[in-house]
Amino acid sequence: MGTIEKFVSLAEAEPNSEQVSVYVLLQAQLENGQYILVLDDRGWSTNENWSQATPAAIRETTLTVVGPDEPAPGATAAQALHDYWKYIRSLLAAQGMHLSIEELMALEHEVRFGPRLQRLLTRPGH
Repeated sequence: MGTIEKFVSLAEAEPNSEQVSVYVLLQAQLENGQYILVLDDRGWSTNENWSQATPAAIRETTLTVVGPDEPAPGATAAQALHDYWKYIRSLLAAQGMHLSIEELMALEHEVRFGPRLQRLLTRPGH
């Protein structure tokens, strides 16, 4: 297997949604162009119509939903951050990728929009 080049979050609009509803896949992109699926259980919905959504807001929210959760009661932000990267490291290790938490944290994280989401964000009246 190759080396991880960066993380890529693919944000895509839920089919037939009138209001903002996005699912996100967090992937590790390898230097050879292959992808390893890391998380496939992330996303969000709002009461906003698609005409109110902006690419910047979608990008920011995507990074939030795939990133570390808020600290649990009594925990610090540093603990939550460490636990998140420990979890990501374990998911990657299960797929044969062994990196330290520090190496994972240093990787670039790119957000890409799927075709449905791109169409919704560029349609007339938006």
